[in-house]
Amino acid sequence: MNNRKLAVVLFADIVGYTALMQSDESLALSKLEQFKQELDKQIPANKGEIIQFYGDGCLCVFDSSVDAMTAAQNLQIAFQKNTTIPVRIGLNAGDIVLKEGNVFGHTVNVASRVESMGIPGSVLLSSNVQQQIKNQPQFKLQSLGKFDFKNVDKSLEVFALANEGFPIPKKKKIQGKLKIQENTKTNWALPIAFGLLVAVATFFGLKYQNASSDIANTPSIAVLPFKDMSVNKDQEYFGDGIAEEILNTLAQLEAIKVAGRTSSFSFKGKEPTIAAIGEALQVNHVLEGSVRKQDDKIRVTAQLIKVADGFHVWSDKYDRDFDDIFKIQDELAQSIGEVLLTKLAPEQRSKLISNTAPKSEVYDLFMKAKHIHKNIYNSNLNIADFLKSEQLFLQAVQLDSTDASVHAGLADLYDSFWVRIPEMDTLAKEKYLQLMEKESELAIRLNPNLAYVNQVRGYILRRTNQTDASFEHFLKGYKISPQNTESIIGLANLYFDMGLHKDALQFAEKTIQIDPLNRQGLTMQIYCNFYLGNLEETVNLCQSFLDIDHHNITVLEYLFRASFLLNDKKQALAAWEQMENIDVDATERLGLELENALLENDTAYIDLILEEENQNAKFNVYYYQGKAEQAAKAFQLATEEYLTYADKEGVPQGNIYLDLLKDRRLAPYQSKDWFQKALTVEKKKYDFLFEKYPRAAEVLN
Repeated sequence: MNNRKLAVVLFADIVGYTALMQSDESLALSKLEQFKQELDKQIPANKGEIIQFYGDGCLCVFDSSVDAMTAAQNLQIAFQKNTTIPVRIGLNAGDIVLKEGNVFGHTVNVASRVESMGIPGSVLLSSNVQQQIKNQPQFKLQSLGKFDFKNVDKSLEVFALANEGFPIPKKKKIQGKLKIQENTKTNWALPIAFGLLVAVATFFGLKYQNASSDIANTPSIAVLPFKDMSVNKDQEYFGDGIAEEILNTLAQLEAIKVAGRTSSFSFKGKEPTIAAIGEALQVNHVLEGSVRKQDDKIRVTAQLIKVADGFHVWSDKYDRDFDDIFKIQDELAQSIGEVLLTKLAPEQRSKLISNTAPKSEVYDLFMKAKHIHKNIYNSNLNIADFLKSEQLFLQAVQLDSTDASVHAGLADLYDSFWVRIPEMDTLAKEKYLQLMEKESELAIRLNPNLAYVNQVRGYILRRTNQTDASFEHFLKGYKISPQNTESIIGLANLYFDMGLHKDALQFAEKTIQIDPLNRQGLTMQIYCNFYLGNLEETVNLCQSFLDIDHHNITVLEYLFRASFLLNDKKQALAAWEQMENIDVDATERLGLELENALLENDTAYIDLILEEENQNAKFNVYYYQGKAEQAAKAFQLATEEYLTYADKEGVPQGNIYLDLLKDRRLAPYQSKDWFQKALTVEKKKYDFLFEKYPRAAEVLN
């Protein structure tokens, strides 16, 4: 029989115990024994009950919040004496279920999540406990803010015991069982060996060769970053910037295939042959060059090389005053474009657009700021580099407040910073959201006909769920510059958000055609195949990606999920182990505990899940256990619960039509009336979305 009661739940565990066991087993066992002895002493002394020791942790319950806090305080004081034991403690109060000596319920889950946020020596508690002890002067408390926990509907405020000697987690470093904020503009700048770059480009690129024109007959080019040959080595930003501007100018021409920035710039700092670059990026021409600055003069050299034989199709050098740099970029783009177009597509020559040069100092500041943002801050996430980039952008604004690109660059920088601000820091979140909205909106007003300005505005509108407006800006950015992948992958993200996975996949594949090493395109391809039920293809794509980056948590997650659904226990557990080795908390943050519990046959955790009212989780358990009748019933209940609110507020932006249709586990239910009803509702949303938004093929053709 189950008994319910109001209680205070205390979780405690030893931080880093697994790693300690691997390095010094005898020391780890000694600390564990001391940990248990102290709990055996303090918990009963403060009118509590030890429910269960589990490995390096312990679950206890109390009738009083004051008793529980006193026990937690005394425990941490004891653990810091003599041989330090790194323990974290978390508490929550509420209704619990007692069953056969175990404790279950929502209160227990929240206590576990609060405890997971702690650091060695800390005591954290929920607002439920804080309310009961707020008038107890012996406990000094400090709010850490509100948090969104996995599988918990409402945000919860968490407090820390702030008495002298008790550490308090720093807000920006808090980890634990928290919901993950999506970041689709993740920085992918990781060092990869050149040979592996060629391997991954070949794997993904060959998938599209047969569908495209013969590479030998299609004008195509990769623009490499220009090398800095200056004595002071202070012009790297300019070498990158001039290459990027040339690339963007050429990308406007539909008659030329231009390899994307991610792929072209991946060879920076390496010494591959021209033939190897051509093979990796599937291009037949390569542009390389250098910049050399001395005093107020600058020399830019450039040469266009034919991949097939290494022949120099064209080369030139430009000696200019430094205030002519934007004009140099335009001249280079014009010259290169005309070389490629004259013989192959002369009718396209008139489409080469000459830019209107801004103030040279403003452009110089813009390129420096953008270089620090994209190549330095996005790699190391150092706040000093963020501030340095921001300062340069603001200096450019002071010199010329009418330059749209500068405002877009500032908005883009704020967006990169915003996605990394913890959710509980609501003031900072709101501050930088307002800043990036303001700057991107101003950029659009100043010049709505720049691809970069539209791309940035599209991403920021997506942050605030303004899907219609976001789509229009991504689409406009794509039309202005059809080979700039930022707009295409932006469209892929939008369509994926709406559940239009098949079309999102087409955008991802287009991204990879243009930019074979674009990791956002490669990962989007993995996401879409997974949700379209192409599990075997998902596994193949993940394994190929991991050949070049075996530390990619996101790809390992989808390898685990797909392997689990394919019932490949060995491969799933191998992916799990890799994630744990890279980041011990990753699997908890990603919400994979249930799948792992099923693989490991963790009956205690599975029983806890079955005690709760989450019908989707129950379906996963029953399906895995081969209990077809219970699985069908659980999914029917989950579907009926969903249908009660699915249409309450009209047709929402998203739909799960393809998810229902493509999930092979659901095939036995498709003839059921309740399933058909759900399918009809979702198909209505699916069709509605394509009345508003064109199919991917229509956009790309």
